Amino acid sequence: MRWIFGLVLAALVTLSAGNAFAQSAYQDVPADHWAYNALDYLSERGVLEGYPDGFFKGDRTLTRYEFAQAVARLLDAVGEGNWDEQINIMAEGLRTEFSDQLAELGRTVNELGGAVNSLDGRVSDLEGSIADNSSKISALEEKIDCMKPCAEWKGELRYRMQYETQDENDRFRQRIRFRLGYNKRINDVTEVGFRLETETGNDPVNGFATLGGKPGGRTADIFLDRAYVKWSPTWFGYYNDCDEQCLSKLDVYAGIFPNITFDPHEMVLDDDVNFQGLGAVYHFNRDFQILTTTSIVTERNAGEFDDDVTICATELRHKNLFVCGLDAWVGSYCFGNESFLPANYFADNTLQGFDFNNNGTVGDTGDRFTASYSLIKGGLQYTFPCVWNKPLAVWGEYLVNWDSDAEDRIALVNTLITDPIIYESSDDTGIGFGAQWGEKPSCEGDWMWFASYKEIGANATIDGLADSDSGGANTNSLEVGTQWMFEENNTLGITYFLNKMHNAFGFFIPASKQDQSIIQVDWTFKF
Repeated sequence: MRWIFGLVLAALVTLSAGNAFAQSAYQDVPADHWAYNALDYLSERGVLEGYPDGFFKGDRTLTRYEFAQAVARLLDAVGEGNWDEQINIMAEGLRTEFSDQLAELGRTVNELGGAVNSLDGRVSDLEGSIADNSSKISALEEKIDCMKPCAEWKGELRYRMQYETQDENDRFRQRIRFRLGYNKRINDVTEVGFRLETETGNDPVNGFATLGGKPGGRTADIFLDRAYVKWSPTWFGYYNDCDEQCLSKLDVYAGIFPNITFDPHEMVLDDDVNFQGLGAVYHFNRDFQILTTTSIVTERNAGEFDDDVTICATELRHKNLFVCGLDAWVGSYCFGNESFLPANYFADNTLQGFDFNNNGTVGDTGDRFTASYSLIKGGLQYTFPCVWNKPLAVWGEYLVNWDSDAEDRIALVNTLITDPIIYESSDDTGIGFGAQWGEKPSCEGDWMWFASYKEIGANATIDGLADSDSGGANTNSLEVGTQWMFEENNTLGITYFLNKMHNAFGFFIPASKQDQSIIQVDWTFKF
């Protein structure tokens, strides 16, 4: 090995001859050192490298692999220049002596290159993941900012301007709704709640309170809209909701509680209807649930125990059925003692002047086209997750009164009149379909558009318990609108309704069923 080192030294001296620098490349190599010129010359050309701290540390023992690295760089330098035969011979000797180390060094360099390329790919993937996670974190932070604190008191004030045109008569009305509710979870399984409200929604036919309708310009009286207890026993098991909270599978309601079967596409019961009695919701899992309730619609304190007007409602709902985004539901609604309901519940299902129920009294609540209501319905909704950066939901629902006796009743009356009453099978059914682009606004700047069309037959449901916003029973209705949260907790809504009679009587059309158009502007403040 000594002759090899001699050859290397000779090569270094030869290559560095005639080169001197004013300042050393290394702090620990003085200018008068015998190797100064060679070190500066080779360092300048990248053959030798010192340490990041500026020291060469020439007294440290050099490993064979480190020396092989220096030899490889030296051979590269020799290959780039025109040298005499002696230098080429020394270079060839170095190449032969360190062939194993140079080969190993080449493999190591290739491996390092591959590792660097792989690392570059991983860094690129990591940067993409970081960017994606940053976007998700920003969206999550935005949602968290929009989430209201779990306040026990919550309220709503809605002011409505409504312009109506019907039978060549124009009418402008201002309406107001005020709600103030309180909910409190008193332990792990029990929650209580109540809500105060104006008369808005108390009358399912009139629906809203008009400003200044009371003497002296007073608005509607305040009444107790809800008062209930919700019990969620743990012995039925648990399920995880969308926020991965562990919740009881069974919820039991008692008192005057919210419409647990409500959804925005209802043709039977809208959100102005509350249940009075008992109700339960069982969650098979996060997406699959069954809801059932027995509710008193009108309580009578005379006669037999079972003379109250009741409704039994049961619905089965499944989100993400078969595929993500597909929701399905079926429901059943049965009424008891519906003849005791007030007459205005059947305003569009009654023909005045005829004694349908043959009780000797003309025009009472039993004188309607159908005597009973046993309803079933089914519906589907599919949500496209992103259409022009917003979800688009399309839906359809079908409703039928399978227990209707309207055809027999109307056939009997038709024998007594000159112009027969028109009966159509669609009078016993209801159908609705529509679309919604965007989600219901919850943050400042959110907005959505929606449109729906509904045909609700006169015998399909009890008019006072139908979707009153879209005209109720015996009505074909088109509804188009938008909602926009222009400021935190403040939402502006504009809706257009076009209501037409579902069919036509043979001899007259009730005034309430003349073609009607409504332009409705709502400002809603929630707190």
